[in-house]
Amino acid sequence: MNQETILAELENIVSSLGLHVRYEKGEFKGGDCVLYDQNLVVMNRKNTPAQKITLLSRVIGQYGGDDLYMKPVVRKVVEDEMARYREQLSSIQPEGQSHEDTDTQRSES
Repeated sequence: MNQETILAELENIVSSLGLHVRYEKGEFKGGDCVLYDQNLVVMNRKNTPAQKITLLSRVIGQYGGDDLYMKPVVRKVVEDEMARYREQLSSIQPEGQSHEDTDTQRSES
C-alpha cells in the first residue's frame, strides 16, 4: 500500500472519529484543535505524505482508534507511530513523572 493510499485511509478514520481534516498554508506542523465547537485536525499543505501520516496516526491513537476497524497495514502504521511517540515522550520526561506533572511544573515556574 503506497503512502497516498494510507493517507486517504487515515483521513477516513479521522473523519469517523468526528474530526474534520483541513489543509492550510503556513509555518506550522499541524495538530488537532477545537474551533467554534468543531473538532479539527489542521495539516500543513507543505508537509510530506510521511509527515501527514505521522500526524494523523498520532491523532487516531490519542482519540482512541483501537475500537475502529482499520485495514491491517493501516493499523500497523498507527500502532508503530504511537509506539514511537510514547518512546519520544518517555525520553524527554523524568522517569515516574507523568505528562501532566511536567505541564504543572512549567506553569508554576
